Amino acid sequence: MAKSMSLLWGAGSPPCWRVMITLEEKKLQGYRHKLLSFEKGEHKSQEVLEINPRGQLPAFKHGDIILNESVAVCLYLENQFKSQGVKLIPDSPAEQALMYQRMMEGLCLTDKLNSVIYYDLFVPEEERHESALKRNKEALVTELKLWEGYLHKVAAGSYLAGAFSLADVIVFPNTAYAFRFGLSAGRYPKLAKYYSLLKDRPSITASRPPQWLASTQGHEILKDLINREAKRPFLLENKSLVPSVSVPIRGLLLQAGKSKTMAQNMTLLWGSGSAPCWRVMIALEEKNLQGYNHKLLSFDKMEHKSQEVLDINPRGQLPSFKHGDNIVNESCAACFYLESQFKSQGNRLIPDSPAEQALTYQRMFEGLAFYEKVAGVIYYEYYVPEEERHDSAMKRNKEALVTELKLWEGYLKKLGSGSFAAGKTFSLADVIVFPNVALLFQFGLSAERYPVLGEYYALLKDRPSIKASWPSEWLEDTKGEDTLKDI
Repeated sequence: MAKSMSLLWGAGSPPCWRVMITLEEKKLQGYRHKLLSFEKGEHKSQEVLEINPRGQLPAFKHGDIILNESVAVCLYLENQFKSQGVKLIPDSPAEQALMYQRMMEGLCLTDKLNSVIYYDLFVPEEERHESALKRNKEALVTELKLWEGYLHKVAAGSYLAGAFSLADVIVFPNTAYAFRFGLSAGRYPKLAKYYSLLKDRPSITASRPPQWLASTQGHEILKDLINREAKRPFLLENKSLVPSVSVPIRGLLLQAGKSKTMAQNMTLLWGSGSAPCWRVMIALEEKNLQGYNHKLLSFDKMEHKSQEVLDINPRGQLPSFKHGDNIVNESCAACFYLESQFKSQGNRLIPDSPAEQALTYQRMFEGLAFYEKVAGVIYYEYYVPEEERHDSAMKRNKEALVTELKLWEGYLKKLGSGSFAAGKTFSLADVIVFPNVALLFQFGLSAERYPVLGEYYALLKDRPSIKASWPSEWLEDTKGEDTLKDI
């Protein structure tokens, strides 16, 4: 069965390792694979670009189906081979909620690690600042303390969400990476115990990066990272930081519906104009879950850092979502959870067809990369202190956004006029991608220069779930901004 699968991968890459662990856990040995060199630039070769236009690894094929985002590959493999090997998504609502939450938080941990380990690689020499690297280290310490706390709450010898799951598949490579780069087990004992629990698991030993086997030495970049109270980093963890007006959203979810009673044990704390919040609200509408408790908070007044939020979400981010005792704060995790728990209700958001399901997962996670590119231009001045700003950095961010926009123009053009992000039906891919597109046009992107994105925006902007959750301040300010008018 695995013979129809092929994987192009790079050693030492956590995203590649995730896919390889999943293939092992699902008993899908025997797939074709090829190890490529990042140092030689082989991830930018034509061989990779034919499968992955981003020139990134992993690049994965199953027959004619292509997936390149690592978490998308893992979800696809679990869903297509559910009864084979180890079950990686639990059935219990509580465990499933926790699994999705930790899985998505694992991507935050990856970002925080990369911002320190690869600072010199990511940032040109003339744009480097000691203050920026110090802030990145403080943000990483805050992140590691969160994970120490999460692991403190689980029983000794336990995994992240009960039994071994996709949460561990995503998080373990980060943990191994941290210790490989010198993180002190003495300073982070819970993470060290978690690492020891998993490092000899067969799926992990079978896929361990080959250069780690050849040399046990590792690096020392993180050796001085001390577990202490870090100052609040300037880069607020929630990248949905948007100046907002705290006004009631237009008629949001005040209608009576057949699922009102069911939704009454749900609570959403949200901020207007935040793409992550909007995703969750669209998903709730699509699943006919009107009538939940909700409260609009102001980013300007820092209400997302209030105790009310921190009691649900220790990151101090919005959205913050509860369903009974189940807490799911990462927006994609909340969307996955709602679709899974209310599968037969409202609109089906994950298709059954393997090809459509694969494309839905792929575009969902590419949608997160898309959002980062949009935010890197729109909110550059919010993210970066004045003394660290560089015209060259802003220029590079704009070029990266143009490249991203051209990719999405191509994706949508290939599907044909009137198509959604992953085919002929509305899916979770649209739940994630549409708020990005709406944000672009609100900030002045030209529909004439990007006609296919303009057509996609026009197709969806009047969809009931989107109209019901439209950002309130956008209704008052129909002109929007002009930040992107020259893109």
